[in-house]
Amino acid sequence: MNKKGYTLRKYNNEDYEFIYETKKNAYKEYVEHCWGKWDDLDQRNRFKESMEKTFDRTYIIMVDNKRIGFYQGQAVNEEIYYIENICIIPEYQGKGIGTEILKSILEKYSDKNIEIQYFKQNPVGNLYEKLGFVQNGETEFHYQMIKYK
Repeated sequence: MNKKGYTLRKYNNEDYEFIYETKKNAYKEYVEHCWGKWDDLDQRNRFKESMEKTFDRTYIIMVDNKRIGFYQGQAVNEEIYYIENICIIPEYQGKGIGTEILKSILEKYSDKNIEIQYFKQNPVGNLYEKLGFVQNGETEFHYQMIKYK
């Protein structure tokens, strides 16, 4: 446990629906803004494909034995660590847990460049900048950022 009171544990199949709902809650607004609607069947199919590839690098964020979010990330190579997702349920947002997780990633992988991307409508970019990330690209819907080692 750390100063924000959370722990991380490895994903298991019982977490599947929790992660889907957490991700839906976090991204639905942005998906609708970019593509016009949230098609639950399509999103569930995409999610299933994604989890088949990422289950081994997915961690559940726990507080007091309660699932409050999830985190996914991976070392792409010797130089780059990529943060894929950090999603926290609404009741636990704004408590500094996401920031603490980011700081622990930055410390753990300080020997690598750390990359992340986020939807352009998401104000989280301000936090990333405060933590030393700089924009290094963009797509139609996302900003891409990097924190150099």
